[in-house]
Amino acid sequence: MTDVPILDYAFLAFESEASPKHVAGLQVFGLPEGAPDDFVAAMVEEIKQIQPEAPFDQKLEVPLIGMPKWVEDTELDLDRHVFYEQAPDPGTLDALFRRLEELHAGMLDRSIPLWQLHIFDHLEERRFAVYFKVHHAYMDGLSLSQRSLGVLSEDPDAADASVPWAAVDDAREATRKDLVSELLDIATKTGKAALILPALTRLGMKHGLRLLDFGGEDLPVPFTAPRTAFNTPLTPERSIAVLDLPLERLRRVARFAAVTVNDVLLELCDRAMTRYLDELGDAPDEPLIAQMPVSLRRPGVERGNQISIAIVELGSRETNPMRRLQDIHTKAENVKDEFGTMAPETAEVYTLLMQAVAQFGETTGAGRIVPPLGNVVISNIAGPKKPLYHRGAPLLATYPISTIAPGLALNITVFSYVDTLYIGLVAGRSAIPDLEPITDYMSAALDELEATMGLRASRSRARPTQYAAN
Repeated sequence: MTDVPILDYAFLAFESEASPKHVAGLQVFGLPEGAPDDFVAAMVEEIKQIQPEAPFDQKLEVPLIGMPKWVEDTELDLDRHVFYEQAPDPGTLDALFRRLEELHAGMLDRSIPLWQLHIFDHLEERRFAVYFKVHHAYMDGLSLSQRSLGVLSEDPDAADASVPWAAVDDAREATRKDLVSELLDIATKTGKAALILPALTRLGMKHGLRLLDFGGEDLPVPFTAPRTAFNTPLTPERSIAVLDLPLERLRRVARFAAVTVNDVLLELCDRAMTRYLDELGDAPDEPLIAQMPVSLRRPGVERGNQISIAIVELGSRETNPMRRLQDIHTKAENVKDEFGTMAPETAEVYTLLMQAVAQFGETTGAGRIVPPLGNVVISNIAGPKKPLYHRGAPLLATYPISTIAPGLALNITVFSYVDTLYIGLVAGRSAIPDLEPITDYMSAALDELEATMGLRASRSRARPTQYAAN
């Protein structure tokens, strides 16, 4: 029995039917050559014999007095966590994603450990798919991806493979506990408070100068984003869309413009969202604001990867795609430089303060009056560069399906695998009932950049694939 750290419990405390706090991912596999028709069904029965390790054997217990606790579920039944289904007719990814919209909208049952694995058999073209859904109180999307991919093999002939709920990661758990303990100790450690408070004061002064148009351009001012359809209050229903883009196309654009692949991604997202809002007659005069994870890792600091959430002003006021891209690059670099000069504790507290205010606004309804913190979360996660296999079945695609941050109605997460970017979009259906225009506009924005630069995509490249349910 262990106490639930307060940062983890926040995802449980502020969860609602309209705003569930889980993350998920979809992996699409091809059947091994010569595999029998019951390959997937037999695999499901086999993996159900593998017992979960912490945290996947832990359920929530909320005492009358004291902090909530994780306790071992001594009656854990894997039939309530691992589900085998036939792929919805007619076996296409389109039909599968309609089913995933239902699954992703529902909250996890708190009376049992907070995770589910759904395996879909008999997809067209001899494929099957795995959808893994885990509560954010257990781990974030990056950790979920690492765990899901970490149990796969680079060896196509490997007959054995583990499962995500049985993988033990003591180092990650120790790092997470150290981070949580350090954050909770900040308020009582005078030395750290003496460093953090002046740094936060300097940030506040910069924000004030920017509000008065006297400078302070490094960081956008929190809670000054324009209100758009992407900030519509949520209902339980979800829209999901995916898009595949060849990584080399973005690399060529980035090399030509002397920017990063992440800058190109921000431009594609910004252009697509702006065009979508134009179609609605809702495009703001001010630039859109993205919330973007930023690495805070320092050389010689043995704390693993340190991640904070920065707010980045995009380039919506500019029409020329090259100038837009350069504008976004400059703004993103300014934000990275600003965060690079912060102590990790300062960046973490700054992020917590912003997210706490945003969550308060969503929970109380005040967010409908106060300007939003941002308009979208955009994450870019680097994945494996070599092909992976599960019991000889090649991993063909891996799509992140994330949660929606407080005050927002859209999340765009990008995951690279081998030579392809797999982009997952999740939205509140009441705000964005059809995501297909946004994926269309992202593809068109890449074409537009290439045309402006005089670049020509290889004739042999795969056509971008996408899905959006109506």
